Amino acid sequence: MTVFTGVIYKALKATLDTIVDDKTDGYESNLDFKQWCDEKSMSDNYEDDQEYGGPGLAAEVPEGEEIPVGTIREGAPTRYQSRKFALRLVVSEEALEDNKYDRVINAAKRLKRALYKTADIDATTMLVRATDPNVTGGDGQPLASNAHTLPHGGTFSNLMAVPMTPSRAAVIQLVSQAKKLPGHDGITEGYEIKKILCPTEQWAVWDGLLQSDKVPESNANEINVVKKLGLSVVTLKFWDNTTTNWAALTDAENGPNFRWRRKARNRSWVENSQELMSYAISARWSRGWTETRSVMFVNA
Repeated sequence: MTVFTGVIYKALKATLDTIVDDKTDGYESNLDFKQWCDEKSMSDNYEDDQEYGGPGLAAEVPEGEEIPVGTIREGAPTRYQSRKFALRLVVSEEALEDNKYDRVINAAKRLKRALYKTADIDATTMLVRATDPNVTGGDGQPLASNAHTLPHGGTFSNLMAVPMTPSRAAVIQLVSQAKKLPGHDGITEGYEIKKILCPTEQWAVWDGLLQSDKVPESNANEINVVKKLGLSVVTLKFWDNTTTNWAALTDAENGPNFRWRRKARNRSWVENSQELMSYAISARWSRGWTETRSVMFVNA
């Protein structure tokens, strides 16, 4: 819809006391995905990551016997395809001339806010659809699955074995499960949990679980081992398909990431035949994951 004088008619006279509006400054620095995704750049339209596993364990060799040969195998490939996102505002010349308040039509800031909010929502979609079998990664499985493949055969799970809502017992179970995860060779590797990811509705529960020195259930006689883990919590306002699911980031590399092919770019031009001013913003990015061991998911 074009912004004509009839759309902003109250801004054509200097009679307003306050302009009630959304915040447009500093939006980029406060993006949620920067707290849980690795931010990278892309050098081409698409990029491929390739998994390799092996050679496994060494063997005991009797004196004088031939040393056995190990094998490295290719696993799942992961492709990151850049996508373009864009939006524009069209403003009549009269609306620009007669508007008395710069904040009403500040196209650059309004469009930038819209684009970065889109990026944040798009990144959070990885968690929103973490168990959706129609949204898969390189191994043909969703982000959270009990059937992730291994290069040498077999599968592993990054889903909590017995889903539990936030509690000390749930964290202990998930930490223990992460410590038993196999590496790409299929042999136990073990990973450490670093962050908790959760919908906004869970913020108070996690503060109580992670900040208490003692365990309330024991009349404050037992230390809270969960606090000793030093976990930080990232509450995600766009994770809105659930109030009970949650996840943990581990120290495994190449997990959820956000790849810019081209960061936000502003452009403006005039449609002379109609005397309309167009303001546009666009960016290209891809988001996804390569290493599923980087996320332990709880589908509670």
